Amino acid sequence: MSEEREQPQEKYHVRYEWLDQFRGLVIIFLIISVITWPLSGKNGTGIIGPPLLNHGFRYANYYPPLITIIDIGQQIFMFILGFVGYLAFSGRVEKAGVKEAWKHGIIRVAVLYFLAFLDDGLIGGDLLEGGTSWIKNVLYNGTLANLAIGTFAAYMGIYLIKNADKRIYLGIAMLIIHSILYALPLFDRYIDTGYPEGVLIFPFNAFNHAAIAIIATSFSQWIKEAGDILTGFKKKVLPASTIAMIAFYCFDWIQPAEHHDCTTSLAIFAIAVSGFMISIFYLFDRIDFKFPVLTAMGKNMLVLFILAFLVDLYVGILADNYRDFLMTFPPLTLILVGILPILFEIAIGLLLDKYNIKIKI
Repeated sequence: MSEEREQPQEKYHVRYEWLDQFRGLVIIFLIISVITWPLSGKNGTGIIGPPLLNHGFRYANYYPPLITIIDIGQQIFMFILGFVGYLAFSGRVEKAGVKEAWKHGIIRVAVLYFLAFLDDGLIGGDLLEGGTSWIKNVLYNGTLANLAIGTFAAYMGIYLIKNADKRIYLGIAMLIIHSILYALPLFDRYIDTGYPEGVLIFPFNAFNHAAIAIIATSFSQWIKEAGDILTGFKKKVLPASTIAMIAFYCFDWIQPAEHHDCTTSLAIFAIAVSGFMISIFYLFDRIDFKFPVLTAMGKNMLVLFILAFLVDLYVGILADNYRDFLMTFPPLTLILVGILPILFEIAIGLLLDKYNIKIKI
């Protein structure tokens, strides 16, 4: 295996190309999930595209639900935000002070909540229609709200518990608390679990997203403080990921994975997969094997995440107006729906990278 490659130093912290590679892959999976969502049809009819690359509940929405790799995409995204959040926060603390670190953190959370307001309130919600269901999605139930809450929890965890080995126990405790509360017949859940309908509302989804983000900060700190990054992966990240995969297997027998409430088994699965994938991309980097496209996309993950809303609009128009045509000609559907949106996002990523533009929060 080759020697550790020198990584570019940014203003506050080192930028790891292997991490950008992983972020780029996650963005591609996000785009795929956006593409397949409107193509899944209703009640098992009008299905277009591969079900394996769509949310399982779009096809089997019962308890326990069908789970695919796409069902942990949001949780992996949360892991990444927690992972890079530690690098950003700790780097600012070291070079600019706690005040600057918290300023950056609050801005990042505020931007995520602003995007939540646009997506789940103005655009995708019923705000303009005078409804109120958008409120919970903007505050704690929507994708972007979960990311905002998890990001804030990560920063709080970093600030309050400096030691990574101790901080991870906070995340583990939250996972256990979630599992216990979810097992009690006191709270409303997304789908019927066999318990009576509860009258209490608990933000199950946001709670475990916060746990994932906190645990991800420990993974990041292990690598940063290891001195030799390979040692950090070998002694901490890979063992923790292996334990998480075993724990997922056990938990899934007891309390099956469910996407909307982010059950503990689903959260642990996302942590395990994230840990293994980061390790794989690091090892790719050590043997000088990489996909330049992924690096370019990973550098502007947030921008490409936002542009995915345009992809959603484009695919939605095709699915609503030309569904029969798309079902009749699968090869053409692959090009129009399966490839063009990804090429669009790749082109934007490469263009921004060409001019060394990195839009960050």
